[in-house]
Amino acid sequence: MMVQRILVLDGSPAGESACGMAACVLAEGDKLSVLSAEVVAGKQAAESINLLADTVLQKTGWGAGTGIQPDLVAVVVGPGSFTGLRASCAVAAGFALGAGCPLVGVTRAEALAPALNAELQHHPELQGWLVVTPARRGRVFVEDAQHVRAVMIAHWQAPEGSWLVAGDASEALSFSHAIHSPLCMPTPEQIAGAALKRHRGKLPPRDPVPLYVDPPEAKLPADGLRAQPV
Repeated sequence: MMVQRILVLDGSPAGESACGMAACVLAEGDKLSVLSAEVVAGKQAAESINLLADTVLQKTGWGAGTGIQPDLVAVVVGPGSFTGLRASCAVAAGFALGAGCPLVGVTRAEALAPALNAELQHHPELQGWLVVTPARRGRVFVEDAQHVRAVMIAHWQAPEGSWLVAGDASEALSFSHAIHSPLCMPTPEQIAGAALKRHRGKLPPRDPVPLYVDPPEAKLPADGLRAQPV
């Protein structure tokens, strides 16, 4: 099936950048166009991302009662806000199920990668790129083309060489030499573009579930859970 209509959801931004985003994107060959988009800032915004999705679908004329459904739902799986990722991935799964279409997850760096790779072409002296995004408790998430990790800002040891550094926490880490990219958060078109690549098998498979970098903070009680009632 040719994918043309893409519903894009992103609840990953954390910290001061926290927000929820929903957009309807039209794919015409290699051209991606945003037909409608809604962004709401705030730490609780991602929890109401279903309302944003409803709004953009209604504005575009897609969804229940229109006879026109998305061909693909794309969701940012992380790294980022624990609550935002849970909410946006769950909402994305629900919309995909209702529309009867595939659901594809992408990371923030996967969405930004084409633009970052294009920037690298102008700086052959650079080792590569890093996407740095906020985490909690004095940490940031650092994502490169292969993997993502969480690092303590106070304990950060910059890799050797010169790097292109992007992301909304790019200034939090020190480097011996770095060029700071203006790219912070992926646009709906960039998310949709990465989702299409994954859907077409041009990116390795990835489950459309939250990408949790850190282990869960909640721990089982030392004495175990309560016994089942009798």
